[in-house]
Amino acid sequence: MKKFQKILEGLKDKSPIPLLLENGYTPSTIKAEITETFKPYFKNHSNLEKYAINYLVSDWINFLRISIKYTGIENYIKTVLDAYEKAKTMSCEDTINVLSEIIPFHLESGNKYWSFLNLEVDKKDLEIHEFAQTSMKDISNIIEGISKSVYVENVLINKIKRGKPIDIEKTMSNKLGNLIQDLIDNSDYSSIFIVPKENLKISDWRNIGAHHTYSIIDDKIHCESGEGARKITFKIGRDELFERLNYCMRTTEILNMAHKIFAFDNLPEISKRIDKDKYNARPEIGFLMFSSALMSQGFEIQNVNYDSENASLELLDLTQDNPRDRGIHSSQLLNQFWLLTSSKSLEIKYFKNDGDLYLTSSIGSEIFEEMEKDDHKEVSYFAENVNFKLENDG
Repeated sequence: MKKFQKILEGLKDKSPIPLLLENGYTPSTIKAEITETFKPYFKNHSNLEKYAINYLVSDWINFLRISIKYTGIENYIKTVLDAYEKAKTMSCEDTINVLSEIIPFHLESGNKYWSFLNLEVDKKDLEIHEFAQTSMKDISNIIEGISKSVYVENVLINKIKRGKPIDIEKTMSNKLGNLIQDLIDNSDYSSIFIVPKENLKISDWRNIGAHHTYSIIDDKIHCESGEGARKITFKIGRDELFERLNYCMRTTEILNMAHKIFAFDNLPEISKRIDKDKYNARPEIGFLMFSSALMSQGFEIQNVNYDSENASLELLDLTQDNPRDRGIHSSQLLNQFWLLTSSKSLEIKYFKNDGDLYLTSSIGSEIFEEMEKDDHKEVSYFAENVNFKLENDG
């Protein structure tokens, strides 16, 4: 599917997993790396073990990326997480309720983030006018379009932490500038909302970008912020503007990572309260989790197609392990594939490391539907109903 191509290319070319597998890592040692990375951030280590492969692989890859890109970001993530933990100690009920209530808004932010990624352009060769325009647009989109839901969540979390009453609906309707000022005044991580070197709030940068209060003179970007007596003007170069853009994205990365870690750390409690009818996530969000989970288990997606009737997945083995065992392993992914696609008929084609097709496994969705209805129908019921076809004299 064309819409998933960027994800597959990113996993193949930018993820560390293929290189780890080439250098002797196994799916189990990759899982160990994931749990070791996140262990200092999780309180419930049993949840970390439980969700490491199916849910946390893409976040682990991103965590490694931002740790390299933004020096010292781990300390800020821990500081934000500490606010969540203190809020939970003050009122577990309110804290879990905030997380579950705001999830639909986070998903909508995630939808916008994928649009942001898909429309992103390489800025390095742009002329100064186009560079400034695209960078300012990115700043505006990052700060308000894809980050407002985490600002809201953090305002509420810090209110709970301080023992203050909360109103989720009212906070959601607050203006961006008020949310940011609240976080500067009342959080232990106010510095991430103030962009050096002009020391403007990130909401001020959003206003510059959204209202186009800048101009280009002699290859310098002249910016205006504020009104009346508080109006300031300054000029920066293209490299400096790119630094400001990166700082805004760094703030978003900190807040998003802390949110995700806390959410998975407390997922059983949160999931009980989630209204799944409010879910409206782009397919890319689920596919990123699915494809990165498969790669961590040594399977690279070669091709995927699905609609409401049929779903087909082709997997290439990145390991040198026994094809029979790996083929059976690939068939066990049919359940995850069904959860992703909701198709009526599903098949997975398993290709050995040398590219030869070895096994096709298929099943109907009614088997998984029955397993959901009846807790007594477990793995053995699945095994009895999956169809296997050995290929090429396998």
